[in-house]
Amino acid sequence: MKNKQAYLIIAHKADLAFKALLKMLDDPRNDIFIHMDKKNTQYNEAETNSLVKKSAVYHVERTSVTWGGISLVNVELLLLKKAISVGRYQHYHLLSGSDLPIKTQDQIISFFNENMNKEFIRFEKPNYVYQDRTRYYHFLQDKIGRSHNLFFRGSEILLVQMQKILHIHRNRKIEFQKGTQWFSITDGLARYVVEKESWIKKVFKYTYCSDEIFLQTILISSPYKNNLYHKEFDNDPHAIMRLIDWNRGKPYTFRSSDYDELCESDMLFARKFDASVDSEIIEMIAKKYANKTL
Repeated sequence: MKNKQAYLIIAHKADLAFKALLKMLDDPRNDIFIHMDKKNTQYNEAETNSLVKKSAVYHVERTSVTWGGISLVNVELLLLKKAISVGRYQHYHLLSGSDLPIKTQDQIISFFNENMNKEFIRFEKPNYVYQDRTRYYHFLQDKIGRSHNLFFRGSEILLVQMQKILHIHRNRKIEFQKGTQWFSITDGLARYVVEKESWIKKVFKYTYCSDEIFLQTILISSPYKNNLYHKEFDNDPHAIMRLIDWNRGKPYTFRSSDYDELCESDMLFARKFDASVDSEIIEMIAKKYANKTL
């Protein structure tokens, strides 16, 4: 199993993109671990399992996830703990249910075999803009999410302002780093992260968007820092080999007009895709890289 890949998928809907992702990952060299948001009351695990013929599929405990909340970190830990309990994988790849591979499985597996000891984690350039996320207590970070609830948002702003007046500064001795949530990490680092679960929950419980901070912060002071595939802290997407367009969206949803760009990219995965925006591009990518029709 040491050369097998583990795919950890965080999803909130079982749409065409999610089903395409599963079918494209369906390979005896891969195992798939899924967390479907508990808010999706229509989700059918048996139906999902029936889509996959060659990979083993595992479902973790379903929880309700809030964008920017500690619940996202908890889900990542659930997926990592489940995967390492099954076996020792070469790499653990965190994907969303809106991602798709943009290379064949042979190409992806060959790439990771050539970089089997490398950690794929993206770091932003060091700055202190995001330090408010860790300096102050964001008590409502797991309630606000992307909603526009004026009570929660107003209360959050007021609570942070009060802490600024009181000169609150928690976690003074920790060197925080920020980057991207998505990663591909080795078995050693996956187990190292899980061992720090108590510390993670203690430090990041009231941190805003902690999913973009906790792994980078752990990595920077770990023995695995020297194993980074891309060592520069410059937000280069090659650090995680994922094509994500933040210039045209938050992030941008790929369309059929982007087909050539996706095919010509040297990345391994792309996000995001949404059938309600453009289903044709999902079918085109699935056909090209998995030779499957949906």
